This record gives sequence, structure tokens and C-alpha cells, in this order.
Amino acid sequence: MVRRVALSLLALLFVAGVAVAGETKEASGTVKSVAGNTFVVTDTAGQDWNFDVDKSTLVLVKGGSHKMDAIKADGKTAQLSEFLAAKQDVFVQYWEKELKNVAKEVRVKGAAVK
Repeated sequence: MVRRVALSLLALLFVAGVAVAGETKEASGTVKSVAGNTFVVTDTAGQDWNFDVDKSTLVLVKGGSHKMDAIKADGKTAQLSEFLAAKQDVFVQYWEKELKNVAKEVRVKGAAVK
């Protein structure tokens, strides 16, 4: 009985989490700017897309894990601008949350981290 209740609660939390997070959407284009915890991507139609990042955002870039290890070894906090820069081509998976686009995952195409 306890097991059934626990599984039911777990399933309910999962469904609630999906409902809160909303549908995962996708965008791609070229980074126009990066400032603080936000960045702007211009798509092929010339439309600008604003994205916020949070603690759960995953930025995937060639050499990124080595850069992150070096930042941690120095006792510093990583900044978005250390991994993402203007003119990089990116693919973004995001959620709409509180009228903002929150990046879930950012994949930098081809370029390596500086």
C-alpha cells in the first residue's frame, strides 16, 4: 500500500513538473549578443529571439568541460560569456516560463570555447 501511494505521488509530481515546465521548443540561428544571464539569437528570417539561462541550463560547446574544470579549480563562478559569444551558430531548446524564453540546452555548432 505504501509503495502504491509513493508511486502515485511520484507520478503526480512528474506530471506537475511537465505541466509547469511547458512544452520544449526549439530555435536556431546566430548569437547576436550575450549579457549576464541572457543572450539573443537571430534566426535565418532575421527575427531576434531573447533567451534567459538559469542554473539548470546546459551549454554544450567544444572544450567546455575543460574550461569549466579550470574555472572551478580557480574557485570562480562560470559566466555565460565564457562559453557563448556573438557570431556563433547555436541550436537552442527552451521553455516559455513567465513570459520569458528560458534556455534548457544550448548547443554551439562547430566553434570551440576560447
